[in-house]
Amino acid sequence: MGQFSQYVMNGIMNGSVYALIALGIVSIFKSTKVVNFAQGHVIMFGAYFYFTFSVMLPEATFMPDWVLKWEPEWLAASKEGALMFSPKAAIAGWVNNLPRIILGIIGAVICNGILGLLIERVFMRPLLGQSSFAMILCTIGLIWVLEGSASLIWTADVDQVPPLGPNFPIRFTLFGEQVFFFSASVVNFGLALFLFGLLMLVLRFTRSGVAIRATAEDQSTAYAMGINVPAVFSSAWVIASTTGAFAGAILASRNGLSPTLGLFGLSVLAIVLMGGLDSFLGVLIAAMLVGIFESLTQWQLGGEIAEIVPYVLVLIVIIWRPNGLLGQAEIERI
Repeated sequence: MGQFSQYVMNGIMNGSVYALIALGIVSIFKSTKVVNFAQGHVIMFGAYFYFTFSVMLPEATFMPDWVLKWEPEWLAASKEGALMFSPKAAIAGWVNNLPRIILGIIGAVICNGILGLLIERVFMRPLLGQSSFAMILCTIGLIWVLEGSASLIWTADVDQVPPLGPNFPIRFTLFGEQVFFFSASVVNFGLALFLFGLLMLVLRFTRSGVAIRATAEDQSTAYAMGINVPAVFSSAWVIASTTGAFAGAILASRNGLSPTLGLFGLSVLAIVLMGGLDSFLGVLIAAMLVGIFESLTQWQLGGEIAEIVPYVLVLIVIIWRPNGLLGQAEIERI
């Protein structure tokens, strides 16, 4: 039972990251009715921006030393006598890196937001009024544009970035057995759910959120109501890109950094289809289910079999519910 609980916990942690990645796909679909196949590669750019601002920039000669490693006297004193891998040592090490972590997050969010705006203005805006299929094909083409650009700018070497939270082992008893994971995973889990919930509240209770939902329902009616539809489209892409910056930072700190990181988004697309393209709650439930089943499959059958879990689950769900777990069927008026 202890191993079962361990892998379920691992799955929930992974599911929260899947949900954060899926958030961008749903945000764009709810405003434009376009499935963004390139969201994984937008997230990859967010990861590279985080690497640039948290690792490369602090090492530049013109940056002050405290950005690379901040160690005031009180922090140096607190580290004395701390055992390796202890919470005290891990927190002190995280505080050492805090300036470059903050710099990395701010830089990644700003640059990825600009990237999302450029994609919308340069590639998607000219297709406004065309069929959704044309826009979807454009996002597929963006996959190779973004992947090739990342390889040219940052090279294809795998690099490590500082984790977003202190990283020390946590052990506790569940159902009479020891369960183990790292504190950085808890930080990633909390951050992913916080951002997911925040965006749901923004879309539901703010004027911008109402404009996005109205545009998704009927663009012509939205124009008639005085809503700036192109601005709504830009907002959706910026939201998806900025949340993607956080997702990229989390993925890079967990899995390392390489141009293939963008392929992670294709498996998350299956999660979005499973939950429902227009349902945040459905996507959250689907992400958690996939995370848990993927983790349990890895435990029992190995990692190679676990990789096909999202696709098997989405096939089962779509046969049962073609619009996903909580997706709504479109009603065409004649």
